[in-house]
Amino acid sequence: MSGSALGSLFPQDIARAWLTDFSRSLSTGDCQTATSAFLKDGWLRDILIFTWNNRSLFGTSKIMKYLEENLKRDTVSDFRLNDEPHLAPYNNQSLPAAISSGFTFRTPIAFGQGFVNLSQDESGDWKALTVLMMMKDLIGHEESGPEEGVYEGHTRAWVDVNEERRKAVEENPHVIILGGGQTGLNVAAIFHQMKIPSIVLEREDRIGDHWRKRYPTLSLHTPKNHHSMLYKPYPATWPIFTPRDKLASWLEQYADSQDLNMITSKKWTVVVSRNGEHLTFHPTHIVIACGTLGHPRIPSIIDMQTFEGRIIHSAKYNGGNVFSGKQVVVVGAGNTAADICQDLVHCGAEVTMVQRSSTCVVPRPVSTANLDRMWPQEVPTDVSDLKFASLPLPLIYKLATSRAAQIAEITQSMQDGLKKAGMQVNLGPGGAGNFILVFNRFGGLDVGAADLIISGKIKIKQGVEPERLTKYSMVFNDDTMKDTFGEETIELTAPVWGLDEEGEIQGSYRPSGHPGLWFAAGDFFSSRFSSKQLALEIKAIELGFMSL
Repeated sequence: MSGSALGSLFPQDIARAWLTDFSRSLSTGDCQTATSAFLKDGWLRDILIFTWNNRSLFGTSKIMKYLEENLKRDTVSDFRLNDEPHLAPYNNQSLPAAISSGFTFRTPIAFGQGFVNLSQDESGDWKALTVLMMMKDLIGHEESGPEEGVYEGHTRAWVDVNEERRKAVEENPHVIILGGGQTGLNVAAIFHQMKIPSIVLEREDRIGDHWRKRYPTLSLHTPKNHHSMLYKPYPATWPIFTPRDKLASWLEQYADSQDLNMITSKKWTVVVSRNGEHLTFHPTHIVIACGTLGHPRIPSIIDMQTFEGRIIHSAKYNGGNVFSGKQVVVVGAGNTAADICQDLVHCGAEVTMVQRSSTCVVPRPVSTANLDRMWPQEVPTDVSDLKFASLPLPLIYKLATSRAAQIAEITQSMQDGLKKAGMQVNLGPGGAGNFILVFNRFGGLDVGAADLIISGKIKIKQGVEPERLTKYSMVFNDDTMKDTFGEETIELTAPVWGLDEEGEIQGSYRPSGHPGLWFAAGDFFSSRFSSKQLALEIKAIELGFMSL
């Protein structure tokens, strides 16, 4: 639509006019007119609407080609502006001269949800900078929502109903989920809501132990609204940065509150040992949700057996008191290494951090302010997730680099001090900070170690490494997967994590390359938002809509 300025028009007028034109062209299969609704450097992000995958198309030529290949008449219809709080049309101050709005639509088999960010082109016409179109529910197979809580006319107790359901799932699970961390639990929760019978296998004795056994001073580095779980936000009194043990206990009771089927300690055959009893399952799908970084691993080092001190992986670090008065070398310069070094200094150890290559280090207040803008406390997390997902990651990177000078100015004193102490530091690709690194290889965040490095309390040995320790920094452990599933199976799968050529996450929550084998990885946002996509794909296969 045209208009050199807002003038007397309200955001809802502009959004409604744009959506009317856009929906008409899509409903009639008019690819050229639909493409003209985008800026020349606009983005279309599609999640399970035009194909059974997630795609990001940049620029009108790629959008046009994609629609020509996949848009059919009546593929999408019944477009409406979303009038829910925080999704109705509004002036978006976080994007340049933008109006943003949610919208809904439907396909012959599904209800859809969308979000658009509009900006004016050089002629003053309002066009889409980004459009997200995603499947929300398969018609007739929506999330079940809360139960009444009264069973069979108030004649059966919930505990009996729950036990009966658990036995039925154990007899014939449709999906086995490997890993009972936050990712596995988010996936299991959405599966439960969509009536996909699943069992979560967790090797630890208790849910949450993979956090409970980490170093005692651990707290999450992101604010609580960013790392909340599906269906269960934290109470208002919850700490902003969740401590280790509170998170572990929260996950344990989350599994119980969501009625998830947990076992601690092509059709597949899975044999599980539980309290000496061997259980055999034949699920159709397996979801690997064992964490993005893989199994803890210490590389073999020449003469390791002759060392009389302790050699431990960070996953086994239980606090620095036992190292008081001792010399300790910490190999690595990421978040965990920095936290451990800080704890060791506090406990009286003499600490040297070995840094192999340059590290992105950003003060926590800078990162927290950024996350608070994207996940503000007053906005429901699922709404913030939708808005964030409407921006393709390459565009987020571009917007972040535009603030590089501001970030550099804020962090200059800290960066100069770290460099003077001998540490190689950077502010991420293009000076954009650490956030975009999360989607490639994770990033660095200072919560106190920087001051200790600058003061010399943590010594830096930079640019060197123990002999044949180059493999120490590898975050993915392919050997573990090959031992579990066989090399022939794993070789068929795509890389897990990192960005593909379109800026979409590789290998996770989308077809892996091997039928029935799926990967779920990433941070809290990724599992919270993308687990629905995974559930829809598995349900669509069950219903015959999707094939692998």
